[in-house]
Amino acid sequence: MVNFKLLLAAALPLTSVLAFPQFAAERRGLNLSHFEKTVDDIIKRANIPQLHADAHERRRSKRAPIFSESQLVDISGAHAFQAPTASDTRGPCPGLNVLSNHGYFARSGNTNLVESINGLVEVFNMGVDTATALVAYSIAIIGDPIAITWSIGRSPGKSTLLPGILSAPGGIDQSHNNYESDASVTRGDSYLYNGDVWSVQIDKFKALYNLQPDPTTADYTRDILVQHHNWTIQQPWSGLVVATAAHNFVAHFFANHSASRPEGYLDQSTLKSFFSIVGDTPDTFQWIPGQERIPANWYKPSTPYTLVDVVTELVAAILAVPAAGKIGGNTGKVNSFVGVDVANVTGGILNAQTLLEGNNLFCFAYATARAGVPTILGGLVSTLGQTLGFLDSKLSGILPQLGCPQLDKLNLSAFNQFPGRG
Repeated sequence: MVNFKLLLAAALPLTSVLAFPQFAAERRGLNLSHFEKTVDDIIKRANIPQLHADAHERRRSKRAPIFSESQLVDISGAHAFQAPTASDTRGPCPGLNVLSNHGYFARSGNTNLVESINGLVEVFNMGVDTATALVAYSIAIIGDPIAITWSIGRSPGKSTLLPGILSAPGGIDQSHNNYESDASVTRGDSYLYNGDVWSVQIDKFKALYNLQPDPTTADYTRDILVQHHNWTIQQPWSGLVVATAAHNFVAHFFANHSASRPEGYLDQSTLKSFFSIVGDTPDTFQWIPGQERIPANWYKPSTPYTLVDVVTELVAAILAVPAAGKIGGNTGKVNSFVGVDVANVTGGILNAQTLLEGNNLFCFAYATARAGVPTILGGLVSTLGQTLGFLDSKLSGILPQLGCPQLDKLNLSAFNQFPGRG
């Protein structure tokens, strides 16, 4: 298992603590026990080992999916669609916006660990392991690990969480290349759109839509979505994992299900509804911010989408379209992509060939995400030790038994050459 505490030691010089002895007192005063207990309770109830065993068996046996009326998602009463008010926030992820618009997340767009995991599981049948890993990572990177809250859009506006210890939580809008990435399904590249990573770029949506132009047969499957995958800066976690998974997520989580199509199908009208697009033809399409909604008579998948599924389909997508697995970025102009040598980043432990063997790709991306935490959470020295220790012990524990290589020291300086890295 990757030890992220060692990554912290490499990223933060000891002199930082020696020069500011007050950090020792802050370390003693910081209490993440609420965060820890909440995750412990979720993991205990979820029976993660059985969840993974079932996922492996489904894939091994190629068992056909089933359909049941219990898959119908409630969009009435407390879960009726409501557009956000001026004080509410929405962000670049249509799935999260939908959850707030239908009251499965707080309609303000500022949610917490338990509420967001419950919403992802209830509406999309996301595996509890997948939901817990993604939400806990969100809270650690762009949220408030003490209150265990996070924003699906802009910062909630706190000046600090604890003076001198934690920066204000940023929200997904401010998570460029740490959670959100330039390889988004419909959002623009940060460098090309002056930092606007939250608005739908209609041309990108049209490009996806036009991959299935016949409304009578249109079905935006994983194979179609992976064709749509492109990149400007491809960092390991936000690019390879989050962006590639996002393309898979659109095909999997937005698909409707029926007795005749239990495996799911994503047609044009459903795609437009989740992405808040109006207009009958591509030349009349408009994006209406904040109008993402679940269609009527929409049925979620019948089985949980676990981390076993995430890892398996991530590698399959990159094997299908190798360009989606390149790590690197453009250097300030179009068609100037420069690759990053994986062997250089990992000290020779992995290379371009071994990266796609077994679970190495996910392990590598996960390790680099943790190594990047110190540069993301401004002001954190003492707090990082506890936050990374928590992520190390809790999140790694709910991952499948990946058998990760030991990646304790990573060289991330190779990403400094890319203007879009921030």
